[in-house]
Amino acid sequence: MIIYNLFRVFLWLMYICFFRRVYYLNAENIPKKDPLIFISNHSNGMLDPILIAAMQRRPVYFWARATEFPNNPKGWLMYKLHGLPIYRVDEGTENMHKNEATFKKTRELLYAGWNSAFVAPEGYCVVQKKLLPFKKGCARLAFKMMEEKDWGIDVKILPAGVNYTYHDKFRSEVYTKLGKPLSVQDYKAIYEEDKEAAVIELTQDMRVALRAEMVYIEEGNEVLTEKLLVLVRNNFTRNIFPMYTANPDVCLAEQAIANHVTELDDAGRIALEKEVDAYQALLDSKGLKDYAVAKKNKRSIFWVLIGLPFWLLGTLSGRIPHIIARNLRNKFVPFIEFATSFAFTAAFIIWILWGLLAIGIGAFFIGWWSLLLPFAMAFLQTYAYHYEDYYKEWKALSDYKKIKEKGVFEEKRAAIDCLQLQK
Repeated sequence: MIIYNLFRVFLWLMYICFFRRVYYLNAENIPKKDPLIFISNHSNGMLDPILIAAMQRRPVYFWARATEFPNNPKGWLMYKLHGLPIYRVDEGTENMHKNEATFKKTRELLYAGWNSAFVAPEGYCVVQKKLLPFKKGCARLAFKMMEEKDWGIDVKILPAGVNYTYHDKFRSEVYTKLGKPLSVQDYKAIYEEDKEAAVIELTQDMRVALRAEMVYIEEGNEVLTEKLLVLVRNNFTRNIFPMYTANPDVCLAEQAIANHVTELDDAGRIALEKEVDAYQALLDSKGLKDYAVAKKNKRSIFWVLIGLPFWLLGTLSGRIPHIIARNLRNKFVPFIEFATSFAFTAAFIIWILWGLLAIGIGAFFIGWWSLLLPFAMAFLQTYAYHYEDYYKEWKALSDYKKIKEKGVFEEKRAAIDCLQLQK
């Protein structure tokens, strides 16, 4: 538990660097005592469970592919971080009987009341903003627990939509949106009448509940919806702070846009895409950004100038771990669904080694004060990333100020009616 809690703290700090902003929404929906299973879409490797685990107090145990538990330090660490191995057909049908031990261990952990589990009902990780068909394992686990305790407990299944603005881009944003938990007690009558029917109904309800917490993009709508999402984000004032927030407005607006596109008929989608493309072509013709046309934010040259020396210090002191992690990802990870989690993990490990190196070298010059160097470097590196974001936004606003006929751009943007959807 000590290693798990230490990693939670480090990961919480790492998110400030890795993501521009982390939204953790509706945390009040997490039950305080009941056995709890988080269900989530699974689109970004190991980032999905650790985003849920790092942002709340209940310990989270998660299932992962058995290949992630080799007989070496990595496997040892996976167990210490609350990983539990699951054998799939890919790992050999002769090994699948070993899953019973994992299922039993999971039930025992959850009976304690304070522990929770993370389950990805899709079973596979795919980079997309929609859901694969659900496996029935989570529902079977919940009903097995209820049976073993003679329905004297109430297992809760909480849907957690993990929504990345971009799955594979550094400095993107992520919304973890928690829904109302499903009570397995509510399925007692149907389970006693027909167990398989109860499993199917609960699994279907889980899917509906999880979909409601996602920015859900149907197949075929990806290009248009992503274009609109970029625009709707610019409808909001976006300051550097807070880096962690529970404000749901941006996520709700993105959900409204995605649902709007889903509800359009073919003619409506074609017409909307023409409007969006015409507006984007107008921006591109002048080298402008929608961020400036939306006029929701202000950026000052004063802070650009004042922050420049600190940006330089942060870049010089911390960019090497970033570059190494990126290059390792590009070289060793051919699958996009695991690229981000690999880069995140690599950066985490390299930063620790980089900090130890700084302490060793600094000790010759400043003695024990060198112990503070990793923290100073991490702070400066984080500042450097935020400064780069700030500078890009200031540059976009400055370019737009030079345009005389601003009304043309603003009218074209205003003509895209769905950008006014807020919920």
